[in-house]
Amino acid sequence: MVYMGIIGGVLIIWYFYNKFIRWSPMIPPILNTVKLFVYGHRGVPALTPENTLCSFQKAFELKVDGIELDVQITKDGILVVHHDPHLERLTGKQTLISSLEYEELSSIDARGKESDFKIVQRIPTLDDVLEILPKNTAINIEIKSQQLFSEGMEKPVVQAILRYELLDRAIVSSFNPLRLRKIKRLNDKITTAQLWDEEDQFSSIWWIYISRPDLFHGNIDQFNGRMISDLKALELKIYAYTVNTNEQFEKVKRLNVDGVFTDDPSICK
Repeated sequence: MVYMGIIGGVLIIWYFYNKFIRWSPMIPPILNTVKLFVYGHRGVPALTPENTLCSFQKAFELKVDGIELDVQITKDGILVVHHDPHLERLTGKQTLISSLEYEELSSIDARGKESDFKIVQRIPTLDDVLEILPKNTAINIEIKSQQLFSEGMEKPVVQAILRYELLDRAIVSSFNPLRLRKIKRLNDKITTAQLWDEEDQFSSIWWIYISRPDLFHGNIDQFNGRMISDLKALELKIYAYTVNTNEQFEKVKRLNVDGVFTDDPSICK
C-alpha cells in the first residue's frame, strides 16, 4: 500500500507539472533550419544609424535572415522604433517618448549626436518597417519595458502582426515575462521569446516558467554549457545577442546555439 501511495503521488505531480508548468514551444517554420539564423540587431548599426529605415534596408541588402527592432509607444498611442525610453542619445535631453505625440517625435533627427552619417534619418513607426519587410525575412519585435505592468504596447503589436499577416515570421520578445504572457493571452499563435541578462531585474532564467516562451534570447557573454543544456531540455531554440566579435562568434559555434543577433552580419561569415 505504501508503494501504491508513492506511485500515486508521483503520477499526481507528473500530471500537474505537464498540465500547469510544462509547455510546448511553438516554432515558426522560418526558424526551422539547421543553419545559423542571423538577425540584423536594430538593422546594421556597424554601418548605419540603428533602428532607422536606412539601417533596416542595409540589413535586407546584406541578406540577413531577420531583423530585430525595439518598440516604444508615444503619447498618442503610436508604436515607434527606438531603443531607449528617452531621447538623450539623439537630443542630449532625457525627454520621454511616452510624453510626446508622434508629430513632435517625427521631426527629430534619429542619427544620434555622435553620428557622422550624412543623410538625416527619422524615428520610424513600426508600420513603416513592416511595410518594407521583404518576404521570407523574419522580424523580432522587442517590447521595451520600463514598468512591471503594461504600458499598453502589447495589443497594438499583436494587431500590427495580424494586419501584415506575419504570424509565420514575427517574434515578440521582452525581458519582462508578464509582457509575454499578455501577448499569448491576446493571441496564442504569436511566437514569443524570453530575453535574458543576469543584470536585468528578471535575471533568473527560471522566469521562463512564468512567460512560457517559444524561444530564448540571451547575452552571449553570460551563456555557459550547463545553461544551454537546461534550456534545450525544455525544447527551446536559443539565440545569442549581441555577437559583434570573432571571439563571441567562436563561443556561439562552441555552444551550438540556433542563431545570433549582430550589429555587423559580416562577423558571421
